[in-house]
Order: sequence, then C-alpha cells, then structure tokens
Amino acid sequence: MVDMRREAISARLREMARLSARRGLVSKDVDMSSAAISARLRTMASLSDLCRRLAPIGRRLT
Repeated sequence: MVDMRREAISARLREMARLSARRGLVSKDVDMSSAAISARLRTMASLSDLCRRLAPIGRRLT
C-alpha cells in the first residue's frame, strides 16, 4: 500500500523534482495541485494493488 500521509507525499514529490532537474527535464504544465497529485497517487496505488491481485491468476494460466 502506498503511504498517503502528507509528509510521505511531499517527500516523493521533492525526490521526483530533484531527479527531474538532474536529468534536465522541464515543466510540462502538469497540474501539481495537492488534489491532482493525490488523485494520481491514489490511481497508481489502485493499479499496483490490481497488479498484485492479478499476478497469481496469470501464473496459473501458463
């Protein structure tokens, strides 16, 4: 499960900004409001959970 506490989200955003700057990436006008970021993080957490649940099914099919 993805840590959705404010401190954890802020730490992930700071790290992504640092890595992006190091790679020379520029802003792409992505909505960086707290609501938009939280929504994207919830979506990614849901997708990760789905993948974990589907993995055993895929292994049984082969």
